[in-house]
Amino acid sequence: MSSKLVAAEVFPPGEHLAEELAARGLTIPQFAELMGQPVHVVTDVLDALIEVTPDLAAAISSALGTSTQLWLNLEQIYRSHIATHGA
Repeated sequence: MSSKLVAAEVFPPGEHLAEELAARGLTIPQFAELMGQPVHVVTDVLDALIEVTPDLAAAISSALGTSTQLWLNLEQIYRSHIATHGA
């Protein structure tokens, strides 16, 4: 019997971000403005086309009032899972 822990669910940070935006009633253009980023950057994060970098994590956390580390952790866990198990 293996004692290795496996995450119950792994998802891209954009999935969590989409839920946050919906819960707060924010549109993508509104959120992009709050972040100070172009709309395509937000949609690329939502679609997992780009990684959440430290700068993006800081912008997301500033706009939502969350920690930067949350977004970096979600990104790291997601990318690690993909590298190990595939998409």
